[in-house]
Amino acid sequence: MIIQVDIYIYIFFSFTLYKSILTGHMKLFVFIFTCYLLLVISTDMVHSQSLSCSCNLDGTGMTMICTNVHSLVAYQQCIHEQLNQQSDLKLRRGGVITNLTIIHHQLRSLSDGLLQFSYGNNNLYQLSDLRYLYIIYGTLRQIENRALTLIERALEYLDLSNNELQHMPQIHNEQYSNLV
Repeated sequence: MIIQVDIYIYIFFSFTLYKSILTGHMKLFVFIFTCYLLLVISTDMVHSQSLSCSCNLDGTGMTMICTNVHSLVAYQQCIHEQLNQQSDLKLRRGGVITNLTIIHHQLRSLSDGLLQFSYGNNNLYQLSDLRYLYIIYGTLRQIENRALTLIERALEYLDLSNNELQHMPQIHNEQYSNLV
């Protein structure tokens, strides 16, 4: 009978110890899992911030490639930052750029603010010599009337592929005489 009581006491203490160990492990598991989630979330936030708009101008000053454009203002800021680094005045105003590519963007509408705008300390940018314009892999839905007026005589190639265009405006041959 004493052995039987000892077994019950042993089982009781073993169960209590097991339960406390299990509870401790569960607390440790929850703590580690929470830390992991916080790490994943913070990494995603840093990664999403690193995917902000960036524009790169080639060495000749003729080709500009902009990626991850979230808005027209962000695009204008990217252009401003890139051109502001140039020493030549004509390069600083974007007057030599003949090839512009905007890829992976969230622009909903194409307006004239894409080609001519002021930014910063009244810096005026005119991309009037654009011959090749690629606005691809994005959310572009419409093209405003007269959005391309500034480049209508110079424009040779326009690529709007992989967008969400709902309506394409009429392009008159006399306005876009060089357009292929």
